[in-house]
Amino acid sequence: MTLHLAVGKRGVIINIMKLRQKLSLSLTLTPQMKQSLHILQLPLLELAGFVQAELEENPTLERDDSKEDAALHDKMERLIERDDDIAGDFSDSTIKDLQKKRDYRESLITQEPTLGEHLLQQLRIQGLDERLFKIGEFLIGSLDDNGYLNSSLEEITNLLNSKVFKTDPVIKKDAEKILEVIHTFDPAGVGARNLKECLLIQLTLKRRKTSLAYKIVKNYLADLLNRKYKHIGKKLKVPFTEIEEAVAEIGRLEPKPGRSYEQTQSGEIVRVIPDVVLEKVNDKYEIIINTKWVPRLRLSPYHLELLRCKSTPAHTKQYIRKKIRAALGLIQAITQREQTIRDITKEILKIQKRFFEQGDSSHLEPLILKDIAKKIKRNESTVSRVVSKKYIQTPYGVYRLDYFFSGSLLTEDGQAVSQEHIKSKLLTLIDEEDPKKPLRDSAIVRLLQKDGLKIARRTIAKYRDELKIPPYHQRTRR
Repeated sequence: MTLHLAVGKRGVIINIMKLRQKLSLSLTLTPQMKQSLHILQLPLLELAGFVQAELEENPTLERDDSKEDAALHDKMERLIERDDDIAGDFSDSTIKDLQKKRDYRESLITQEPTLGEHLLQQLRIQGLDERLFKIGEFLIGSLDDNGYLNSSLEEITNLLNSKVFKTDPVIKKDAEKILEVIHTFDPAGVGARNLKECLLIQLTLKRRKTSLAYKIVKNYLADLLNRKYKHIGKKLKVPFTEIEEAVAEIGRLEPKPGRSYEQTQSGEIVRVIPDVVLEKVNDKYEIIINTKWVPRLRLSPYHLELLRCKSTPAHTKQYIRKKIRAALGLIQAITQREQTIRDITKEILKIQKRFFEQGDSSHLEPLILKDIAKKIKRNESTVSRVVSKKYIQTPYGVYRLDYFFSGSLLTEDGQAVSQEHIKSKLLTLIDEEDPKKPLRDSAIVRLLQKDGLKIARRTIAKYRDELKIPPYHQRTRR
């Protein structure tokens, strides 16, 4: 305590300043922890760029083009922690022995699949018999680079019978049946025989078969391509503003579904690169972390040799040790990132198994970050970093990891249903509505209440906006 005296006109003024002790806890992140968190939230291609920059900056870090397991890095880390004895532990024979023990299973993904490979992956999970599978395989092999089937089914059938089914010929109906299955595959519109069919397939998959856009593509495609919008409006007796909206919807479709698998001049695939792949093998799902784009790393044998050598100056050894610790921190952070992605994907798979079995968003279960964080014993912010801006490739297409997280609503019997389930029902109701008398939001509320779903009208309006569905008066068709 400090005592201050001050003399004023009215006497002595005493100011007492009290000293108080305050105990508080604060978390200070080390540079290595900050780097680990940064790496955790990076999408795959950004991580690849970050690693490349580290390779250029840190001379003790090298690309490892061989197959190396984590035992090498664990051994090096333990030895480096001993500082004074590090040089003696890294003899030439030790380095050679360690480098022989290499085999990363994570290198299963060596290259991005082609369009044909991607389609064959989806064909394999259809449960077809050998005969139908061979027909599907032949059809997929007949697609052009844009994903179109330029040969007629008669030609396909004749080729199949002359090359594959010589003793037990197939008929055109068999080929039609499998082609219809391929039309449900990702990318949407693949297997179409012309532009019209390609666009209609996409609108059907979006549950827009009763939409104005579907009618325009089906009946007035030539006018659409020639931009005769007013003519289309007169034929359909629809206001020009609605024609514009339908044209905009058609414009968002992909006329060449196969081109998303084309390569640039540098050889890079022009499409979303998944961080994790979910593959079904013998009725079991396998989680594969995509490691193709990020090079495997190792410590530089040259710098380890310098560290071992007695003639290396002390200040040089000190610099090398600093850089090696940074290199090991980076390697450990990347390994931890892969393991965390795997753990989260494993729990998502358990909870959303019905979706992964059928690919229907109405089967998504309510799921929040806290649920997964509790399962993997990490905090919510960590889970949030992992699922943000990262993608998973599934048998039903590529999704953002955060797509599987959704709030919930309670049914009348107390069961929780996900918001995606509600949105799926909303889409179905609007797709099946009478175009002359579209459903108001209040009517949708009443229909959902019949299914035991308690939901407010403003919530329906919110979901409509998120799904880009206009209000009822803009959906009226004459």
